[in-house]
Amino acid sequence: MQSYNEKQQKMIQQLKNGLIVSCQAKKDDPMYMPGIITGMAKSAIWGGAAGLRLNTPEQISEVRQITDLPIIGLWKQHSENSSVFITPTMEAVDEVIGAGADIVALDATDRINADGEKAYFLIEKIKQKYPETTILADIRNEEEAVIALEQGAHMVAPTLYRFNDNPKSIDSPDFEMLAKIVRACEGKGLVLMEGKINTPEEAIESLYLGAYAVVVGSAITRPHLTTLRFTNKINKYENKMPLYY
Repeated sequence: MQSYNEKQQKMIQQLKNGLIVSCQAKKDDPMYMPGIITGMAKSAIWGGAAGLRLNTPEQISEVRQITDLPIIGLWKQHSENSSVFITPTMEAVDEVIGAGADIVALDATDRINADGEKAYFLIEKIKQKYPETTILADIRNEEEAVIALEQGAHMVAPTLYRFNDNPKSIDSPDFEMLAKIVRACEGKGLVLMEGKINTPEEAIESLYLGAYAVVVGSAITRPHLTTLRFTNKINKYENKMPLYY
């Protein structure tokens, strides 16, 4: 189990059994407009969120100005040379931390990044440069979760579960995997649940299975994807939820 300083302990306690709202929107989303992320964040705060998850230094900086809630920061950067896209480089880490994130989230899978290294090797580099920064490892399964914690991450989340070779689903949570991750990480680090949580009942089930906190994004902040979830079922699953959203 990674050690925490006093500031980190206070922040971690704030998140316990709480809802972390992922406030993200791509510029080609139907509802994207200037100020939309701040509006999402204000709505999440009004609703009692324990923390926020934000993408890009610009959006992290904007929201940092309106709240002291813990912010999980990341920067999605897609590359033709690698499938690793969540905060994939130290340059991205620098920007995320500089923008005011309390926790930096990154791809910590065993996939190869654009530099030809396993993605999880970035954890050790962050630890060396920013020893006081809390690290959230986005992983695909229990094996990667354990490796990420051994590398020095403080917490893990199965954010990238749908990028497994044969995922059980890409549009519903994999609770069996969550249970395996919780068991594998006991005494080593914290487990957040993230990945297509769509209802309060699913969030509660995640906590029951041992998640420290629950991250919910699309079901709260991206109505076009919620609509797609409904229409996919109505149309007998003729189409699938997009892998990248």
